[in-house]
Amino acid sequence: MITASLHVIFALLAFVYGGKDKPVLSEEIKEIIQTVHDECVGKTGVSEEDITNCESGIFKEDVKLKCYMFCLLEEAGLVSVNDDGTVDYEMFTSLIPEEYFDRATKMIFSCKELDTPDKDKCERAFEVHKCSYEKDPDFYFLF
Repeated sequence: MITASLHVIFALLAFVYGGKDKPVLSEEIKEIIQTVHDECVGKTGVSEEDITNCESGIFKEDVKLKCYMFCLLEEAGLVSVNDDGTVDYEMFTSLIPEEYFDRATKMIFSCKELDTPDKDKCERAFEVHKCSYEKDPDFYFLF
């Protein structure tokens, strides 16, 4: 389970360093990404079109899309277990490969202030994703 979670986390990291410089992923990681994607699509009912549109900066105001974004973080084990949906940004950034660390952490930490407990956890995930795209659209990727 730990190994699978770590793979999911590394797969999730693809969203911060994908874009035009999308890394080459192993077949194993692609399968894990697909599994997490399918799990979160199944849980939320989000459309594939809405997910794909995010890579072009089109973030539809839809609860399904917002909760899909939270689901990815949750499935990667990056949210607290106390159900308030707090993302562990330190854990998240500690797993980013060195060659992407500066750019990814700059993008993530410039948006994490939008993740406040006064909002719904799905809304917070959506706002951080949208901000991440706005900060560095060539670097943003959503699977």
